[in-house]
Amino acid sequence: MKTIIFSLFLFITIQMNAQVSLSGGLGILNGVGTSRKPLGFNLGFEFPRSSDLTFFVRGSFFPKITDTTANYANMTAISPTTTPTTLTIPYYLRCHSFYIEGGTRSYMLNDYDNGFALYGGSVFGFGVNTTTAKFDKFDYTNQYEWEGKYTLPNQNPTKGSIYYLALGIQGGIKYTIPIKGTLFFDITGTYSVLDLANNDAGLRSFTYSPLNFLFQFGYRKDLY
Repeated sequence: MKTIIFSLFLFITIQMNAQVSLSGGLGILNGVGTSRKPLGFNLGFEFPRSSDLTFFVRGSFFPKITDTTANYANMTAISPTTTPTTLTIPYYLRCHSFYIEGGTRSYMLNDYDNGFALYGGSVFGFGVNTTTAKFDKFDYTNQYEWEGKYTLPNQNPTKGSIYYLALGIQGGIKYTIPIKGTLFFDITGTYSVLDLANNDAGLRSFTYSPLNFLFQFGYRKDLY
């Protein structure tokens, strides 16, 4: 992941001419059919190829959130002398995501760095959604502490990720305040054309969906 980010930064640095913009803000990831809509933040670069056509790269991070539905796992005693030999432990799934996107934007009604304008374009994205299990300290009866005495079967992973490539479109609105900067809001709709989970835990994400709508808003500063 660090290599990808560094490569993108290097590419942008080489491609930049006299002007580049830095942006930051907040966003909501709305996966169609998912039970939770995480809130995150974004950072990005944008630089013009002409007065109304730009190239952008933006990374978004959605911190870990916990599902409210309890799950249960059966754990087996490590030592044959431990009683009881099995315990049922409640646990909750937790998810966090990283998503990076890039593409072109065409500006309408005004230029990239002037006043009010609409913009839109195509998007290519790569994302990682990670799911972990957070276990309670005691079993479901709240009598027995399991840590150090019981273990899960090897075939039950407690952490996993799903990796995906997505294509989509983006539309937005912005207003540039002379000297001060630009306020923006955009919506990106993407569909995962390829996804791969590294284990069963990765497939249990409650925030990942092949069809996503990403709502982002924030502030952009033009550097000359």
